[in-house]
Amino acid sequence: MGWKKREISEKEVEQFSRRFQEQARFLVDESLGVEASRVISDSGWDAIYVGDVGLTGRSDEDVMNYAKQEGRIILTHDQDFLDDRRFPMDQNPGVVVLPGAMGATPALEMELARVVVTIGQHGKAYVGYKIRIREDGTWAIRDRDCLGGMKEARLVKFGSDGEIWELEQSS
Repeated sequence: MGWKKREISEKEVEQFSRRFQEQARFLVDESLGVEASRVISDSGWDAIYVGDVGLTGRSDEDVMNYAKQEGRIILTHDQDFLDDRRFPMDQNPGVVVLPGAMGATPALEMELARVVVTIGQHGKAYVGYKIRIREDGTWAIRDRDCLGGMKEARLVKFGSDGEIWELEQSS
């Protein structure tokens, strides 16, 4: 088991971009904070803070339901959103759990920027995904396969030149 560079052809990128060309809409959870929402919005992305829609202090279920109804990917520190019993994959608008829950960290700032650029351009591609970003920048990505079953989490990291590395799973 080791890290392998993910080779993606220009044709694959073009097909993906054509299929999922709609920009993401984000819902920033209160655990991440209103300032994160402002930074994302000021960068030209569609982001709203839960407090702006009356969800401050409300349950995670209320936040998830709103995100699903509005087609918004949740950005949060709250790992409870990864619980498949509470939030089944087939009813998930997309969730990204960012590092730095104990306060602002360089990892949070860097990964928040990476999220909005990577996911922001192709929001519909990430519906149903649950992504947990670790302090070291590794993304644990879960989604459903074409038969509706759960996939194992894929571990992905990004190189300094934008290349994507994936941890090979042992068979």
